[in-house]
Amino acid sequence: MKNIKIGACDWALPGSGLYATQIAASVGLDALSLKIGLYENDYPITQPEMQKIYLSEQQKYGIEYCAIALNDFDNIPMHARKGTKEYDIVWDLLKRAVSTAKALGVQIIQVPGFAASEVKTEEDMEHSARAFQYLCDAAGEAGISVAGENLMTPDEFKKIHQMVDRKNFYLYFDSQNYNVFRGYSETDILEGLYPYMCNQLHVKDGDVMSGGLLGSGPCDFFSTIDWLDKHDYTGYILLENYYDQLPLRLQDENPYELLRQDIAILKKAIQTA
Repeated sequence: MKNIKIGACDWALPGSGLYATQIAASVGLDALSLKIGLYENDYPITQPEMQKIYLSEQQKYGIEYCAIALNDFDNIPMHARKGTKEYDIVWDLLKRAVSTAKALGVQIIQVPGFAASEVKTEEDMEHSARAFQYLCDAAGEAGISVAGENLMTPDEFKKIHQMVDRKNFYLYFDSQNYNVFRGYSETDILEGLYPYMCNQLHVKDGDVMSGGLLGSGPCDFFSTIDWLDKHDYTGYILLENYYDQLPLRLQDENPYELLRQDIAILKKAIQTA
């Protein structure tokens, strides 16, 4: 594979994001996806003071910030109905996400659609599509794209893609989620949705979420990399294994060593694809 940048999700690194930029540089990564934080903490990275720290760290260590993940949508439904407290939180977060992405020079706002934000009804899809439209319009003015990460089948994602109807709206692919949560074939999802993908994706493995080094689980990680290579994928591949959490940390007492092992596995897979 050519023109690939290797990075990680800051919440997956040892310390769950603390000193992520420094850690990423120490192990030779190119980029980071940053979590926006939680409502309970007033979304720390949206604050100008915190943004100055991140920009200073970026200048010092040379790590690109390639995405901002709206991780609190696991807890607060993106499709919250008007008139509810959750609705007000969602729309405040959407606005903050755009200004934060602009401030940090991030190219993609990644929107998870799991747990509280999973689309289960037609009405959920309609409300989610409306939120995506706002994000795409506001972010698009600054050349920023929006990508939804979810468990939708190809037909389901194509439907919401048509509803959003914005050129800067994409799918954010993940190499484990579809298999571990739905039993889907990851390459079948790629066959159906590759034209809708952004130039970033997450990789992880294991029998449980982020629970095994790449290639060790049932997700057929190497076939996914081979598929992407055959279809000339270029862009970012971001590690999302949880190196200091159970059960993965049981494989080595040093989570940083696990991180280095995963980087080596990923680099070899890219080189030999």
